[in-house]
Amino acid sequence: MKKTILLSLLASSLLAAGGDITPAVPVATTPVPTEFGLFDNLVYNGQLLTRYENADDSVNKEANAITTRFALSAGAGLAGIEGLSVFGQIIAVTNFGYDEYAPEQTGYTLIADPQNSRITQAYLDYKIGKTEAKVGRQLINIDDERFVGSVGWRQLPQTFLAYTLTNNSIENVNLLASYLSEQYGVTDALINDTETVILHGEYQVIPELKLTGYGYLIGSSGDTYGAMATGKAGFLSYIAEAATQQDATLANKGAGKPSVDAVYYRGDLSTVYNGIALGVAYESLGSADGNSHGFTTPFATLHKWQGFADAFLGYTANSNTFGLNDAYAKIGYVGSTYGKVFGFYHDFSAQETTGTNTEDAGSEIDLLYTYDFSKKLGFLAKAAFFSGESNSVIGAARNDLDRYWVQLDYKF
Repeated sequence: MKKTILLSLLASSLLAAGGDITPAVPVATTPVPTEFGLFDNLVYNGQLLTRYENADDSVNKEANAITTRFALSAGAGLAGIEGLSVFGQIIAVTNFGYDEYAPEQTGYTLIADPQNSRITQAYLDYKIGKTEAKVGRQLINIDDERFVGSVGWRQLPQTFLAYTLTNNSIENVNLLASYLSEQYGVTDALINDTETVILHGEYQVIPELKLTGYGYLIGSSGDTYGAMATGKAGFLSYIAEAATQQDATLANKGAGKPSVDAVYYRGDLSTVYNGIALGVAYESLGSADGNSHGFTTPFATLHKWQGFADAFLGYTANSNTFGLNDAYAKIGYVGSTYGKVFGFYHDFSAQETTGTNTEDAGSEIDLLYTYDFSKKLGFLAKAAFFSGESNSVIGAARNDLDRYWVQLDYKF
């Protein structure tokens, strides 16, 4: 009974702080029956994720971090009203005093997992038929998180204060609309106080083809409109996507509206045969061409793109003056007995250059291994080796950058 009371109070306090409540890393859930008060059908889950990360950017001092994420989530029906529920999540990150990394100390290479704690999610959820509304602080992951994601790789996820509506009443059609007023980053609390509207729809035309259309109107960045086709043809899985980014329609609070006129496109082919995975892809983000910035994706899970080393993370999130092309390939093995192992190779280039600078923007090799000891305990080892080009027109591409990770993830 004491546990039930404690968890009920947790859900209540998180609601007071005030959205999609999928944990940054999915965790197991345990139903706990309740018999009193405003809450019923209480469900809670938790996570302990411990990670060692080493980073060396060839400019600052080599950084080392040992961090643990403790996450506790709770959700329950509210006031006995059918379809109405509340959800909350608290995450605390500790580094055990090992703080020789930025942003904890200046002069070190960046490892974006500072010691911190936060109410990461706190929202009301109401479902009626095939329509669902969420109001409050929430995680939002759309498609493969190329434009909007929770950055679940970092110990503190990215969350939004949002008002989100979804509907799937039309067969094979999923619709989403959301208004975002605040963005909470992985190292700071409120990092973007901007108006944003998200519009997203997908239609499963046939089993081999899904069409997606979207509009992301971000006041601090610009209006992005695009379309994507995904599916599987024979033994090949494919992605074809194109988008344009124009001047912002909505307000960027406390700052002027940026000017932008850029295009984005990518193509991806992959397959898995007898456990062997192969894939090739090409992605292009258009240059500024005299505007405030080129094609940027400030709300994306950027760690998934342009290599694990995060050499271009700030560049593609905010500036992208000279454009960026990324041609990459992957090879791996996927099996239940030995886990998953993957290797990736990226070749980067700019679209424009100035003076004697080169369009070459370096290359990167990434390695990844994961193994699940059980449904609750998983292991990961990962490495990234970015080789910079000292004369690149892109400043972020001029220095080498290496990163290593080892982590254990326990869910309860």
